Amino acid sequence: MGTLALCAIWAAFAADKVVASYHADQNGIAALDQVRGQLAPDELTSGSTRHVLDSARMEFASAHDSLSSWVLAPVMIVPVAGRQLRSLQDLSSAAGQVASVGSTFLSQAHAIVNSPHGAGPERITALRRLSALSAAAVRSLDRIDTGPSAALVAPLASKRDAFVSQLDGARQRLSRAAEVCTVAADILEGPQTFLVMAANNAEMRAGSGMFLDVGTATTSGGSVHLGQMFLSAGLALPPGAVTATADLERNWGWLEPGRDWRNLGLSPRFDVTAPLAAKMWQADTGQHVDGVIALDVGGLQELLRVTGPVTTGGVTVTADNVVTYLEHDEYSGLSFEAIQSTGRQGMLGSIASAVLDELQGKSVDLTTLANAMAAATRGRHLLLWSASAPAEGAWQASGVAGVLTSSSLAATVISRGGNKLDQYLSARVRMGRTTSGADTAVTLTVHLHNGTPDGESPFIAGPFPGLNTSYGEYLGLVSVNLPAAATHRSISGAGRVAVDGVDGPTWVLASTVDVPQGESRDVTVHFHLPGRHGSVTVVPSARVPPVAWEAPGQTFDDAQPVTVSW
Repeated sequence: MGTLALCAIWAAFAADKVVASYHADQNGIAALDQVRGQLAPDELTSGSTRHVLDSARMEFASAHDSLSSWVLAPVMIVPVAGRQLRSLQDLSSAAGQVASVGSTFLSQAHAIVNSPHGAGPERITALRRLSALSAAAVRSLDRIDTGPSAALVAPLASKRDAFVSQLDGARQRLSRAAEVCTVAADILEGPQTFLVMAANNAEMRAGSGMFLDVGTATTSGGSVHLGQMFLSAGLALPPGAVTATADLERNWGWLEPGRDWRNLGLSPRFDVTAPLAAKMWQADTGQHVDGVIALDVGGLQELLRVTGPVTTGGVTVTADNVVTYLEHDEYSGLSFEAIQSTGRQGMLGSIASAVLDELQGKSVDLTTLANAMAAATRGRHLLLWSASAPAEGAWQASGVAGVLTSSSLAATVISRGGNKLDQYLSARVRMGRTTSGADTAVTLTVHLHNGTPDGESPFIAGPFPGLNTSYGEYLGLVSVNLPAAATHRSISGAGRVAVDGVDGPTWVLASTVDVPQGESRDVTVHFHLPGRHGSVTVVPSARVPPVAWEAPGQTFDDAQPVTVSW
């Protein structure tokens, strides 16, 4: 009885240590999950986030102490049980080290972004310091030992696999941050020349607004100078000077995307349309560019949150009124005849230049600027392409390159009416799923409503000369990019099918659509995906306001990429 009593007492103590470790471990995991949900720059560099990481580190340290107690020492000599205990000890220690590395990184990053700095060389220095700091954090994470991986019981093996996956993800994100900071510093140091395309979301393309103003920006010594912007309508190239190639030409060659700047962006693959734009600019001007930047009205709105109001051409715009001004007020009272007779220049390029000048001319909080850039990037309001492979790799890794993948799903509406009616065209997508044998049958219903009011100027509401349309009539294309594995593809409910073909890692279907003033239209897309379980990533359309989506058990808008799983 004495031996049994001692065993019972030992078991009670051992159980108490394991339970204490479990609770501390769960608290630490909850803290890390909280940090993973705070990905905006201002949250990642805030004192509260570092406090959460410090709490996680202490919880994991407590868990490790409980698992390393002398009470559990007898378990270590048991072959199977000892391996499980050692794995738990190592995982708790590793998780604590991750939290410690994260807290140190954020503390040092906070010191960099909040140190006094101005425009020019000081920004280059800050970016290089952030790059070095990110790389050092990666090296620290590389040294973390996650313990034994073989012969673990299923629940523990699953837990270890999840932790290792999250650790690898943290390494990758920090590595990308180091690459992006280095590339950005190199670009700012210059000298480099970039083609800048300013897009207006009142006339939409696939995943961007229509590129209405183009020009070049040069970088040197940490500053960016935007030169004169030109209306793209006056820069059309002669036939055959530059032609699209591959999928873009097969799908959209009938609209001459290599000749008319306004017909760039027919595919949401910016990594395809941007180099075409660079060729067009060189053919027109003889000037080679190192990369291409696309910025739209939504992107300007985000940057104006950083700069505050700017004034150009007697007009003052703010983050609150820039969308309304550029999509509507600028065109109020205008007719096509008046524009042709006056040779009027648009304000989109002028405002973009004024905003950039304001960013150069004063000290800007890097966290605020990073927040604005991140928001613009998420919604495809800012897109970047580089002729340099390392730089383009950094842009693609950071999500600003406008690249599609084999799991991308994009639903866009392309304006073809020569008007500015996308601001009045509301778009909503409803996604349905059913099982079809071994596959998943997916239905997308794209609902469009034309809410154009009476009394708008012809330049806003039409009709555009020669198109034989009516006032307020929306003439366009519904274009949907489906995952590469999609089969049984069809599109119906609109007009004729205009495009049906491969678009890089996706398949594109496009159909004409005509929505008169005050009316609605539904366009339905059917396709199958292999397997009864899967996922797609909805690509932002860059519409302002964004497209509303409904999926089983999920509602969202496409202001940022969203993964839908089943």
